[in-house]
Amino acid sequence: MGPAEPGDPTPTTWAAWEQHLVDAVLALPDGGSVTVAAPPGHARLARPSTRSRLRWLVGGRRRPISPAARLVRVEDHLRGHWPGADRLGGPFPWSREEVEAIQALGWHAPTVTDGEDFVRFWPDDVAQGPYLPEADARRAAAALAESFRMVLDLSPEGGPPHVGWPALQISS
Repeated sequence: MGPAEPGDPTPTTWAAWEQHLVDAVLALPDGGSVTVAAPPGHARLARPSTRSRLRWLVGGRRRPISPAARLVRVEDHLRGHWPGADRLGGPFPWSREEVEAIQALGWHAPTVTDGEDFVRFWPDDVAQGPYLPEADARRAAAALAESFRMVLDLSPEGGPPHVGWPALQISS
């Protein structure tokens, strides 16, 4: 698959955007993912994310990077990835207040085994059936919508400060 199809209607409310994400999540094959990218205007300058001692070869110049969350189907669960903070080894330059907001929204700080992103799981316990019940898909979509609204101050329904909807990119 790829980006949302050209014929897909542009959402006009968060509820419509969440439904579009729920539909995409429920259709994921095992190992498939949906990347949800912030709309234009949210890029920040960040140093290349590399833990190598040869970092200076890559260059210390800061480059624009936009936040993008990812939902990945892993057997009967959905694993959420929210871009990690650069001070925690992640790629994105979140402020301390933004990191606190991310964690207050239920995202867990990355551990050595998690990689560099904040993580969440749906269901957050033992799966009660095959893949993901629709209620858990709705909880995941609501969590992403709330994260974009609260952390990035995204409010396309009301116009400024930042206009535009997070874009979905589906990968099998």
